[in-house]
Amino acid sequence: MSNYARNLYSVIWSIGAILIIYYSSTLLEFAQDWSSKTFNIRGYHLWIPIIVSLFSGIYLALMKGIPKHVRLDSSKFVVFAISFATLVYFVLSFYLALPLGHTFIRIMSFNGQFFIGLISGYSMMLSLFKVKDVN
Repeated sequence: MSNYARNLYSVIWSIGAILIIYYSSTLLEFAQDWSSKTFNIRGYHLWIPIIVSLFSGIYLALMKGIPKHVRLDSSKFVVFAISFATLVYFVLSFYLALPLGHTFIRIMSFNGQFFIGLISGYSMMLSLFKVKDVN
């Protein structure tokens, strides 16, 4: 790939990252406002940060390049499976009485779900797709 194409991809990726940060911030503010008005933490306040973090992780993986074809990397898939299971346990602990649910919610409530979602989205892209490097 030529030097011009690498630079163009980096500029386009940076513009996309700025847009994702802006719209993610807007969505997170909406979720915070909605949950403070309705006192419902199980609605938007629970789901929007998880969805935003998953998409941010997916977009972060695109920094390495464009997915070329589907290929399963089992070692990275284990990281995805563990992080995704952690997210699912976090969501289910809001709706069901799970063992250590309250302790888990307290630990994850300090932006833990965002970082776990980021890791989950990033590792999903790297484990499922062979990336055509931009370098």
